[in-house]
Amino acid sequence: MGKKERRHGKRNEDEQHSLAAKPPFFGGIAGTLEEKEEKPRESPSPKKNRKFVDTQKGKVVVENYYPAEEIARLRVDEGLFMFSRHNPERQKKALENVALSEGGNVIASVKEQTLVGYIGIHHPSERERWGKPSYPWLYELGAIEVSQSLRRNGLAKAMLDVAFDDPFYDDKIVITTGFTWHWDLEGTGLSKFEYRTLGVELFGRYGFMEMSTDEPNIMMDPANLFLVRIGKSSTFSQYQKFASLLFANEWEAMLRGF
Repeated sequence: MGKKERRHGKRNEDEQHSLAAKPPFFGGIAGTLEEKEEKPRESPSPKKNRKFVDTQKGKVVVENYYPAEEIARLRVDEGLFMFSRHNPERQKKALENVALSEGGNVIASVKEQTLVGYIGIHHPSERERWGKPSYPWLYELGAIEVSQSLRRNGLAKAMLDVAFDDPFYDDKIVITTGFTWHWDLEGTGLSKFEYRTLGVELFGRYGFMEMSTDEPNIMMDPANLFLVRIGKSSTFSQYQKFASLLFANEWEAMLRGF
């Protein structure tokens, strides 16, 4: 997410902290999901997508399910550094690992054999609460980044278009987190709450909504984001199993209806 015209006025600190009170349930979601007993079914096949974006520095190709061997051949643009901490080879290796993982999906933005943006979607790590049950239908959008030199060209939107114009995610639940310590606040000139608002708006276009959780890393900063996309063909059983992961504190879970 890059620099964008500030359409939102600054909020005071009390208003910012109230953002921590995110909705535990979304009205109507549970009622729209299939409540009858689940039966074995075939998941939709992944759909290969490609999109071309014209930028002030030339054409960029955005493609999903980018092969690991092709990622290995790319140069990493120096403007990609927020997750790798200026270690491009480490970033490339991480994306190769995502591409090679079961169900892994790297959405790559490539300009003349140079990686200028990426998204990584994969199963959550088993070290995290989301990955411990090993639900095959639960995925995590682990990272999204656009090179500092190519922001404000619509690449983040193009990558999300390519990612979710894919029936494979129709019966899946996808989570994503946004931590303030990963955000390029200095480069964008935004406050962490302004950056947060952009994230909610951008991901909201693709069906992501905020949910509450007591996951410690998310609770470290009230500006941190926890967003969930419940596929249109997901079942009520999937929703219940996912909801059971939101709160480790049993009293909190009971109070919120989980």
